[in-house]
Amino acid sequence: MNEKKLIYGCMGLGGSWDSSPLTLNIQKQADKVIETAINAGITHFDHADIYTFGKAEKVFGNYLKRNPSLRETLFIQSKTGIVLQAGPMQSSIYNLSKNYVLDHVDQILKRLSIDYLDTLLLHRPDPLTSMEDLAQTLQELKASGKVNTFGVSNMSVAQIQHLQSFLDEPLNCNQIELSLDHSFLLDLEVWVNREESPKEAGLNNLLTFSSLNKMSIQAYSPLAQGKYRKSDFKEEKDKLTFHLLEELAEKYNSSVSGILLAWLWKIPADIQPIIGTTNLKRIEESAIALNVNLSREDWYALWILAKGRKLP
Repeated sequence: MNEKKLIYGCMGLGGSWDSSPLTLNIQKQADKVIETAINAGITHFDHADIYTFGKAEKVFGNYLKRNPSLRETLFIQSKTGIVLQAGPMQSSIYNLSKNYVLDHVDQILKRLSIDYLDTLLLHRPDPLTSMEDLAQTLQELKASGKVNTFGVSNMSVAQIQHLQSFLDEPLNCNQIELSLDHSFLLDLEVWVNREESPKEAGLNNLLTFSSLNKMSIQAYSPLAQGKYRKSDFKEEKDKLTFHLLEELAEKYNSSVSGILLAWLWKIPADIQPIIGTTNLKRIEESAIALNVNLSREDWYALWILAKGRKLP
């Protein structure tokens, strides 16, 4: 089993999702969040060029400029490939063309005030960019010293294999949604040859594939987007799950957030949850959860209640 790891996702930094300028208060709040995460032992930070329209990277870069000695102690990654509100109905579109990726990596480095990224992730697959051309772009970034390693986000097994076939070095991660409430990857492993089998959506065998190829699963929304922070639920399964989470939080001297993270870490794969809360107490609670080791019985009890049905 791989060592437990927690990533801090910086999507909540930088203020509002518009072109409004940064303020001193926004920067001060970001500083507190970054310092709390580092003091809690978190050294891996996840960015994307679209987060608060680039302002999340900017406030992080401002913090690094005042604390330059931290750079070599941190693992910094960012993502590119999504163009916000560029299509009809204000839809995003995707762009992994050579010029776009090269230009946006330069912008990312400038905003973060760093010379290189530890990892660059491709935020979404782009049907209009060939995997062979994309691989050449990544190899150019590697040769330039601007990016050390590469990963993907929201990609299927087939897409990963296709891109990997043109690369000399292994992709190191796939960032994808995974939580107690969104356990789709696990469902695919269990509901085999059943009428109620979930639609695979290109993710069949992703956990097995990732383990075989030593790829980490960077789990975004690991706290189920705050679903279990409330107590008034419409569905009985959610109410039962919430009550069990509270019981287990007391049993393991943890928190509901901690139990949700511990549930992911129990899976025998390299699961790296990405927490994005800006609540300082919740960041600290999440880091403490590294010490929680759920029993097999408690893990299954949570999964069954959250699914609201018996296992096959």
